[in-house]
Amino acid sequence: MEPACYTLEGALEKAIEEEKQSVKVYREAMKKVEDPHARALLKELAKEELEHRDTLEKALLGETLAHLDPEEPTGPSMELTTILEEKPLSENSTAQDAMIYAIHEEKRSVDFYQQMANHCKGAPMGELFSKLSLQEMAHLTKLEETYEKLYMTHM
Repeated sequence: MEPACYTLEGALEKAIEEEKQSVKVYREAMKKVEDPHARALLKELAKEELEHRDTLEKALLGETLAHLDPEEPTGPSMELTTILEEKPLSENSTAQDAMIYAIHEEKRSVDFYQQMANHCKGAPMGELFSKLSLQEMAHLTKLEETYEKLYMTHM
């Protein structure tokens, strides 16, 4: 992504697209994952991404974003994206593949919002992107913790 701060409208539209992509990934992952806890987490995260999208779309209509409070991450990222190879989801993807893909997608969202927050520091949308970055980091942490419980205990 190029280092630029978009207009408020441009920044919101870009963030909406980011949220739509995340919902799509979670829906695809839910089709693959059989573990009930993991499926419930993916569903919960997809619903949160839909709420983010709705909030951002309302902001395009001039509504305030003051109620967008970030959820604090439960801990730092385990940085699983550095050790887990991402593969595109396909009909042959396993539940583990789907979880890995969701982790990578969430990391992309964290990076996107952190970059946008840095590029827009001091601008009205800078705080918005900082809050969204924290929310996405909380999602990433939840996914990594679930992945660890499901797949890393057997190592």
